[in-house]
Amino acid sequence: MYVPAEFRITDIKKIVDFVNENNFGILLSVYNKEIYNTQIPLLLDSTGNNIILRGHMARANMQWYHSKNKKVTALFTGAHHYISPLWYKDPDSVPTWDYMTIRMDGVLEIMNYDETREFLLQLSEFYDRKWVKQGNDKRDYYARMVMQIVGFNIKVNKITAKYKLGQNRPEDMENVAINLDKLGDEDAKLVAAYIRKEMKK
Repeated sequence: MYVPAEFRITDIKKIVDFVNENNFGILLSVYNKEIYNTQIPLLLDSTGNNIILRGHMARANMQWYHSKNKKVTALFTGAHHYISPLWYKDPDSVPTWDYMTIRMDGVLEIMNYDETREFLLQLSEFYDRKWVKQGNDKRDYYARMVMQIVGFNIKVNKITAKYKLGQNRPEDMENVAINLDKLGDEDAKLVAAYIRKEMKK
């Protein structure tokens, strides 16, 4: 992933928080020169600088089988938006796009049945605590469903994080944020908020 120095993020807490807020990721792997990808929610466990991603996919999705004990990549993206050159002080500017993305590389390891079942409960707790409280995981259909799922851990050994938010043009960042706020859509407002956070560094 191409990351100019001014856009590189190294703060682990910032990275962890971003992934927790944007954890519907894209899992990428290579098999027989083909690139496989699956979009799935990934839960992040961190202790210091040690990070493990946990996820699952359908047993019928052979990406898990081809990826066992091999290197995979998880991509996480957040809000993004078009940036008009009219928002810059320099009239000789061109359109661009502001965005945030985090890449995590690691080795995929398969969970056993009990680990998968426990993980799925934790995933449900994260998204739908009310459903978990109803005890649906104790019903027969749920046990059958777990058999159709493959859980996995990814021990992350490399992180590349990029916030492209106009840090190379600090004199224009506030005006870009103001114009994004004026647009009013959710992504525009989120990007504006992230720009202002970067300005406070």
